[in-house]
Amino acid sequence: MKRFFLLLFLIPVFLFSQEMKKKKVMVHVVLLKFKDKADIDLFGNESYKYLSTIEGINNFLFSKNIPPEGKSKGFTHALVMQFNSEFERDSVYLPHSKHLSFAKKYWGDNVEDFVVYDYWQ
Repeated sequence: MKRFFLLLFLIPVFLFSQEMKKKKVMVHVVLLKFKDKADIDLFGNESYKYLSTIEGINNFLFSKNIPPEGKSKGFTHALVMQFNSEFERDSVYLPHSKHLSFAKKYWGDNVEDFVVYDYWQ
């Protein structure tokens, strides 16, 4: 009888934990430091045109950094996107022709430095 009650307790816990695993998303953050002569507006507009339409990206954002501490070390903007899996990031987004075209066309002339930070949310 104790085993039965233990089983009744463990089944919902297991199912809940499986459901929580499914709902996690991978957040891909790219912090950007632009060159002095960069056309940031063009870069931002084109990032939406190229990157936000790639399959596997759930949310896409190009945003300006607005910290009050003054500790951004020249990183003024960020690209932020969400994926359901590492596969979507690694095997769909990273080698995608739109991503590669955007990087070739707009990255070198505009971006001085960048940092990539990915995490599960």
